[in-house]
Amino acid sequence: MRKTKTILVQRIILLVAIGLVWEAATGGLGIETALFEPIILAKPSLIAVDIYEYALSGLIVKDLLSTLKAAFLGLFLGIISGVVVGVLFGRWRTIADVMEPIMVGMNSLPRITVAPVMILWFGLGLTSKVVLALFTVFFVVFFNTFLGIRNVDPDLVKAVKTMGATPHQITRMVVIPSVASWIFAALRTSVSFALSGAVVGEFVGSTEGLGYRMLIALGLLETERVFSIMIILMLIGSVLVGITSRIERYLLRWRPAMAQME
Repeated sequence: MRKTKTILVQRIILLVAIGLVWEAATGGLGIETALFEPIILAKPSLIAVDIYEYALSGLIVKDLLSTLKAAFLGLFLGIISGVVVGVLFGRWRTIADVMEPIMVGMNSLPRITVAPVMILWFGLGLTSKVVLALFTVFFVVFFNTFLGIRNVDPDLVKAVKTMGATPHQITRMVVIPSVASWIFAALRTSVSFALSGAVVGEFVGSTEGLGYRMLIALGLLETERVFSIMIILMLIGSVLVGITSRIERYLLRWRPAMAQME
């Protein structure tokens, strides 16, 4: 607990220091000469005021719900489909050998290039954002699951077989625990990817959401609003990744603790 509190205090001090330097660099704290013009880099004090006004307007709740709904639906569907297809490819080598180059090629597509196609296929509504978030998450989970299946210790499988385990027991006692670590490693990244996919979809075509609001602010040169939404997205992403990490530690508490270097 003492170490945790120390780290928390150090993080707060670091954030405050960054904020003060940022404020000073943009002409705040009584410093007349600014290194960056406010239209390029907004002042933290003005960003805080803008977030407060954004919240009072009621738009922040509407935009948050729109973005998070698309991100969570895409995350859920992307995880389910990624795990299922990853297990399929991992268990049947023939399918993997034939399809793997295609999967690699699709994963290489920049997500921004896929967004217009999703808008064309599914329109400006929620569906296109969900599908784009799904597309972004799917490959992260798929490749981790696929590699997790392929990296199951064969000696451990043989040892369990020797003890008379059935294929179902091997899957439950060896394969699933081994792959679980790979899947949860992908989940922490997938949370941010789902959020990014939803926002990119809102950039390309939408009538609401944080991405849509940021695009409008950018067109009107409202730099404070642009940075406000960036900070909101950072906070949301950090909270979601933190929750995912806690769930991972709880579900995988059977793993031996890693040795720490002093």
